[in-house]
Amino acid sequence: MAAAGVGLADTLCRYHVQRQARFGSAWAPTIPAKDLKPYLKAAASWLKKHNEDALVRHALMGLEGLLEGSGRVEPASRIKRLPATVRAKIAFARLREAAVPPERLLAIYLAVAANILDDADSHRVTVYRLVQTAKLAHRLASGSHQRGQWPMPDGSSVPYAFHTYPKSSGRILRVMGAELEEVCAGLGDGAVQAVRALKAERYGLHPSQLPGWVPRWRRDMLKR
Repeated sequence: MAAAGVGLADTLCRYHVQRQARFGSAWAPTIPAKDLKPYLKAAASWLKKHNEDALVRHALMGLEGLLEGSGRVEPASRIKRLPATVRAKIAFARLREAAVPPERLLAIYLAVAANILDDADSHRVTVYRLVQTAKLAHRLASGSHQRGQWPMPDGSSVPYAFHTYPKSSGRILRVMGAELEEVCAGLGDGAVQAVRALKAERYGLHPSQLPGWVPRWRRDMLKR
């Protein structure tokens, strides 16, 4: 982009800069839902069993404080030009208004971290983990919905609905992910390892850990 005079990126083109903003990596895709689902189940089960542990309670209290202290909800159509830190607070406020429990957010954090460690194809950098965690949380209550009755000339009315969804890309995801990790990281690496072990026990190993697995780079070469 710098060489072409269309941006400031020295090593990436515009397409890969946009991918990095959206996924947290210039080459790794978002974690597929089918791959993440067993990790979410394992994380939820582990949290249910260890709900009274001091570190778990501390993380849940921190998440509850993050949601309760996020301020008021603003319509998605009005936040486009606001700073990322403000939009992140509004996103947490939407989660609060949607009654998303702190346990769900903590399970997402543990599931994403465990999946990245198990997936040999994954991009194991901090920003990828933050963005992937934030994308899942953001998706739980991402839009604004307005419904009502529209008056007609004959005196009757018809129902209407407007749905507006903010863009799930850019610095807001890094800010949300960093705030979630700041609260949840107190659990330490032991919780993530426990979720990995529980997932493997109940649902089997990750495909990249099975015999005959072919790395993504080789699969891409074979397609050419």
